[in-house]
Amino acid sequence: MGETTLVVDDMICKYCRDTVTRLITSINGVSRVSVNVPERTVNVTYDSRITDSHVIRMTLLEAGYKNIWETVKAF
Repeated sequence: MGETTLVVDDMICKYCRDTVTRLITSINGVSRVSVNVPERTVNVTYDSRITDSHVIRMTLLEAGYKNIWETVKAF
């Protein structure tokens, strides 16, 4: 199981939340998506044997979201 948190800087409204949720849940292997518009974050849980964070980021980039980066977890 893989997990990532993305910051989608240009996700600013309810429509964006719904669009991002729909796009990411359509990716084969994604099991959970949680979007927080005020913080502009997206938490995704996925099967790492099927997909990865790069595929998730590229899906959002192709949909027109341009300012996306993955947060790094500190130890």
